Amino acid sequence: MIRFLLSLFKPFRWFIEKMGADYPQFIRILELKLTMDNRRMKGIGNQAKKETENALMKQSFSQIMFGIFFAMFLIMIKSPFTYYYLAHTFLMAMMAMMIISEFTSILFDTSENVIIQPLPIKGNTISLARNAHVLLYLSLMAFNLSVISIVVAIVKFGIVSALVFTFTIFMNVLFTLFLANMLYLVLMRLASGEKLKNLLMYFQIFIAIAFMLFYQFGVNMVDKTHIRDMILPVYWYTYLVPPAFFSGLVDSFTSGIFDMQHLIFTVEALIIPIAAIYFTGNYLTPVFNRKLMDLEQGDRVSKIKVETARNSFWYRMMLGLFVHRQEEKAPFKLVWTMTGRERMFMQTFLPSLGYILIMIAVQFFRKSFDLNELVHSYRYLLILYAFVFIATTLPTSLLNGNNQHAAWIFKTVPLSSPASYFKGFIKGAFARFFIPFYLVLSVAIGVVWGYKVIPDVLIALMAIYLITMLYYYIQNPTFPFAQDKTATQGGAAFIKIMALMAVAAVLGFSHYLLLRWFSFAGLLLIPVYLGAIYYVNRVLVYKKITWETVDEVNSYS
Repeated sequence: MIRFLLSLFKPFRWFIEKMGADYPQFIRILELKLTMDNRRMKGIGNQAKKETENALMKQSFSQIMFGIFFAMFLIMIKSPFTYYYLAHTFLMAMMAMMIISEFTSILFDTSENVIIQPLPIKGNTISLARNAHVLLYLSLMAFNLSVISIVVAIVKFGIVSALVFTFTIFMNVLFTLFLANMLYLVLMRLASGEKLKNLLMYFQIFIAIAFMLFYQFGVNMVDKTHIRDMILPVYWYTYLVPPAFFSGLVDSFTSGIFDMQHLIFTVEALIIPIAAIYFTGNYLTPVFNRKLMDLEQGDRVSKIKVETARNSFWYRMMLGLFVHRQEEKAPFKLVWTMTGRERMFMQTFLPSLGYILIMIAVQFFRKSFDLNELVHSYRYLLILYAFVFIATTLPTSLLNGNNQHAAWIFKTVPLSSPASYFKGFIKGAFARFFIPFYLVLSVAIGVVWGYKVIPDVLIALMAIYLITMLYYYIQNPTFPFAQDKTATQGGAAFIKIMALMAVAAVLGFSHYLLLRWFSFAGLLLIPVYLGAIYYVNRVLVYKKITWETVDEVNSYS
């Protein structure tokens, strides 16, 4: 697989060397990066290799499944220009989100400099290899997302149209990578060192939420009958919109029209991505390298942030509420502190809160808003049970981080069972990041629906807490922030999210049926949830998490 990916760069050897890189060194560094990717999934013996191979397949499967949903939206469009314009817009947005959320750590990774920089590496070789690494993954993702759209294009517009569309997908990837480099260089001029890392983190969170906002409102509020017959007009500024470049090129070959308008689009689609990637290699990459060196120096002199959260009243109250065993206090305190410092955790978890709010807002505002009808409805249950989504994002976010080599410290503590560790971990994260958010939302619900919904708020909280613990205990018992993010991704995540949505629907609908029976029938669920929480905390976790299972998925060296 790695050899095949590396062979794709052979036709572009002259171009890579033209940008100031040594081709053999470029291939070696890229091979090293891809090899390290293949070894990120932890396991024992042959199981490690099997899990790594399956991880890439599962990730591709989830992307293809997502592409199916978008292709179902595109299939109704008659105009080829509109079809390809929306397809390229979708691709560009998804790749931008992927670069921002997943590949920032690759673009800004300076750990390899300790080994590579003392070696006689020529010119831009390191940075070009870094960009090529991202390019490979973006190209794979773009193909996975578009494969169903390509099949639909064959049926609707013919094989030639689909082949040209496939070519423009690659050109779109090149251009999006250029835009990402430009964006990060602008951010790097605004700040440096620790401030830059914080700025990037909040920027990533904002962009992720903004993309979800635009996508949800766009899909839910556009009249599909208008989309089917929609023909996008071409104005003077259309020639400045990147998706129009590529859609115009495909439309030209699809319709057999080669007038001035389509000729301009064709020239832009062919020239601009190649010029952009050349400009990136020759001019942006050296600047990016200098900024990365400044960033690395800035990290060394950054001021140490004093952690005071553990002395707060809120911390003491949550500790007393969630922790009742002495051996759980230390891991609770540890995760309480670490979650406030781990950027990767916040980049993964905080956007999920924004996603939930957006999904709730779309459901409430897609129809005419009637406050009186709202107050007398049970729609607050939709808000409460929407947060079951947290049951997957919070446990997964606790895994991702760069502390793989610090896990040995947990092994040294004289505990007969590691279950107390993981109980304290999930409780600390849940108490610090979810409870405050849920309380604020509960106050808003109480203001709208009145005090009568307070029992329902507590019942929904118990349901969310129960499912969160179950999800955390069932997944691999990896110590906090000690697993690469790529190891937690894949098609399995898509299946788990769908399963959790089904669970949320069942729990919420059961709660609704009880309330329809009589007003406080939901109270019958309290002993059920309390009994389930007690069983999970006192029985299941000790059966599921043992030192044997922990040692299988954690590294202590």
